[in-house]
Amino acid sequence: MKKPVIISVVGLLAVLLFLQYMQRKNAAPSGPDRTMPGQAAPAQPGGVPLPADAASYSAVSAQPAASGAEPAQFVRPLMQGGFTPPAVMAGKGPMPSILSNFANAPVCRDGKSLNDILSSHGRLWGYSASGPEAFYKNENDAVYALLAKYFSCQAVAADNPDMCNFLPGAQSGKENYFHSPNYQCVGPSTRVLFFAYAAGKYKSEQPCRKYLAGDNVSGASVPPEFCREAAKGFAWVCDKAGSSKARCRMAFPSSRDDCKNPECVENFQLYSALQDGNRAACPKAYAGECSAFFSKSPAGCAGVLEKLGEAYCQSLSNHLSRAERTSIDETNKKVREILKKN
Repeated sequence: MKKPVIISVVGLLAVLLFLQYMQRKNAAPSGPDRTMPGQAAPAQPGGVPLPADAASYSAVSAQPAASGAEPAQFVRPLMQGGFTPPAVMAGKGPMPSILSNFANAPVCRDGKSLNDILSSHGRLWGYSASGPEAFYKNENDAVYALLAKYFSCQAVAADNPDMCNFLPGAQSGKENYFHSPNYQCVGPSTRVLFFAYAAGKYKSEQPCRKYLAGDNVSGASVPPEFCREAAKGFAWVCDKAGSSKARCRMAFPSSRDDCKNPECVENFQLYSALQDGNRAACPKAYAGECSAFFSKSPAGCAGVLEKLGEAYCQSLSNHLSRAERTSIDETNKKVREILKKN
């Protein structure tokens, strides 16, 4: 494709991205309405919508570092225990276990481990769990959100999007994948790596393709040249957007002055932090992923795992106590019925 055509396509894409970017819905994951009064699910950062088959991308293979102005190659780190993610997304039942010692270590004072949390999905917690001991919806939302943040961090550290496959996608044909726990993981990790690619800090075009595969550009035919051009940076892309330059800058901010809303500001902070190599400047919502990207290590994911353990074990304790009380009440009721008969 000749350069003038590429530029016009980039400009058109920028308009499409902006229009749908402004209309993006922040719907919560669906599930049984078991929200406990007075409690709310934690807020989630804006993500990058992806189709259900987007998780089929394989990890990017390491390549020799490029010279000159080309972006530096991300080096795959050694994982905690070297665990391998599942090839397909989890379902309604138990999530796949991690074959590594760290996943069997306690993550809360009750002695429960990460593998305990994964294996009890669909039985004690999760949108398909039922019974007196099952978590409320807001508690499920919290555990899903923390698991998503943990595996999103691991996905960036491992340069492997399959890490998100520990989480389930849509639970039924009526549900939207973009509102699923799996998407809560895929969105942030893809955004960080795509922004790093545009900032010249990541070699592969893969995250760009995954970003464009989402519903932000639904119905648009995007040529592969866009991702090649995006590697030159958001400023370069938007400078070539013609009359759509201002709209492009809102979708792909390279300056604080480009923004007129909080989400754009957060995107600029993420992009500039990656561009400058300044981990401390990353938005709080992407702190784990940024730490994993800069350190090339999953060590920065440990804080999320600790919060996950606290949330899971607190809810587990509350619901097991409630189940025990229910059992006692049922036993007492049976005793009273027997006494009446006598």
